[in-house]
Amino acid sequence: MQLVLIVLIGLHILGGVFWAGSTFAIVRSGGAGAPALFGPQMGAATITVLAGVGLWAVLHRGPEGPMEHTLALGALCAIAAAGVQGATRKKNPMKGQRIAAGLLLITVISMAIARYVG
Repeated sequence: MQLVLIVLIGLHILGGVFWAGSTFAIVRSGGAGAPALFGPQMGAATITVLAGVGLWAVLHRGPEGPMEHTLALGALCAIAAAGVQGATRKKNPMKGQRIAAGLLLITVISMAIARYVG
């Protein structure tokens, strides 16, 4: 069980750091590298979300409390960010990246404060 947690946490953190970091960098650079990073971003998003689902299944059994609600908010924002990035890839990628950056910021903050709410 401990090995499963280590692997899931590692995948969740590494994927999330790449996904959020590359999104923030694309926005900051005015879109430089956005087309080349789209595939890796979506791969990282998929790994991050799936690892998060696995962590939820292992660590958050039983009744939901403020911590779970905070983490759920972050998870929903992350999933929305991936959807926005995918949906705006062709039409207005910079707008999509900016919206995704805001959503991923909420996600990161949610994960950081979840332990301390309630």
